[in-house]
Amino acid sequence: MSVDESLGSLWAVRSLHAWGYETWIAVSRPDTYAERSRAAAGAVHVRDAMADVEGHARDLAAAAETLPVAAVLPGTEASLRSVTGRERLFPPRVKVGTAPAEAHERATDKRLLAGLARDAGLETPETAEVVADDADRPRIALPAMVKAVRSVDGAPGKALRPGEARRVETIAELRAALTEAPDGEARLVQPWIDGTLAAICGVAWGGEVVCAVHQRSPRIWPPQRGISAYAVTVPRDSDRESAVARLVRSIGWSGIFGTQFILAGEHAYLIDFNPRIYGSIGLATAAGLNLPAIWADLLLGRKVSPPPYRPGVRYRVEEDDFRALWSRFREGHRAEALLGLAPRRRTVHGVGSLRDPAPLLVTGRKLTEALRAAFRRGGG
Repeated sequence: MSVDESLGSLWAVRSLHAWGYETWIAVSRPDTYAERSRAAAGAVHVRDAMADVEGHARDLAAAAETLPVAAVLPGTEASLRSVTGRERLFPPRVKVGTAPAEAHERATDKRLLAGLARDAGLETPETAEVVADDADRPRIALPAMVKAVRSVDGAPGKALRPGEARRVETIAELRAALTEAPDGEARLVQPWIDGTLAAICGVAWGGEVVCAVHQRSPRIWPPQRGISAYAVTVPRDSDRESAVARLVRSIGWSGIFGTQFILAGEHAYLIDFNPRIYGSIGLATAAGLNLPAIWADLLLGRKVSPPPYRPGVRYRVEEDDFRALWSRFREGHRAEALLGLAPRRRTVHGVGSLRDPAPLLVTGRKLTEALRAAFRRGGG
C-alpha cells in the first residue's frame, strides 16, 4: 500500500494488520507514521507521486513484481492519480485498487460535484467558477471558500500540485487567492457556511455502496478550514445515506470514499467527495467497520458481510485537538474547552496506541521541530 505522512495512512496499515493482512508499505518521504508502525510488514521506497507521476507507478509495479503481494492499494490521492490508467504496468497476478479511469475523472473533478449531487438529491452550496479577472466582481457573497478544481492536479507529463482551499473575507484576499492559481486556472468559490463538519464514509464496489459509517466533527484543526481533530460516530441518517449511494452510483466508484457535509440548521450541504483513504478512517475501524480490509477483500474477490457500526465511538487527534481546545479557550469558551480535555470512554487516538506506540516518536519529532521553529522566530 502506498502511504504518506498522514494519520489516515497509519490507520489503514493498522486496520489491515488487524484483519490479518501482511502489509508492505511504499513510502516516498522519510519517517512517516505508517513506517514506524509495527503493523507494517516492511517498507519500500518509491518516487513521490506528486513529483513524478509515472515514475511512482513504475516503482510500485516493480515492488509488486518482487514482493509476495496479492494486491496494490493506492493509499493517497496522488498515488491513485498515478496508478489509474497504468494498471498494465503491474504483474497480472496482482490486483490493483483503482476504479475505471472515467469514474476517477468524475470523482476528482469538483466542477461536476454540484450537478451530480443535485441529481442524487443532495444539497450543495452555491458554486461559481471564477478566474482572476473576475475577482473585483464576485458572484458569491463574502466571506467565501475558494477551492481548487481538484485536490491534486497537473498537466500531463508534469509534476502534480496540491489543490488548496482557503477562506477569504475581502476582495483583496479573493484576488490574491485567484491570482495565485497557476496558469490562470479557475477556482471554485462558495459562500462561507457556519456549521458542523460531518461525513458519510465507506466502501463502494462497481458503483454500489457496500457499507458506510456516519460521523460528526465538533472540533477541527485548523479552525474554519481544517480536518477532524475530534470526531464521533452518530446514528445513520438513512435518507442522506441513500442520496450518497445515488451519488456514488452516478460516479461509478470502486474503493474507499468519504463525503463531507456542513450541517447548518436544517441543511446538510455536501462540500466534498474524497475518493481515497481519509484522515479519520481509524474512527470507522474502532466503530466496527474496517474499511481498508473490506476494500482489500473486495479487490481480491472475497465475500464481505460488513457488520453495523457502533454510534458513540470517539476519535481524537492528540496534538490537533489540544490546539483546537486552546483556541476555543482563548476565544472565551472556557468551560467548553476544559470539558473537552476530559478523557472519554470509547475514544480511539489518532497516533497513540499501547499496542503500537512507535508512531508517537514521529509526533515527538514534529513537536520538537515546531518548537525550534517558534524559538527561531522569537529569537529573530
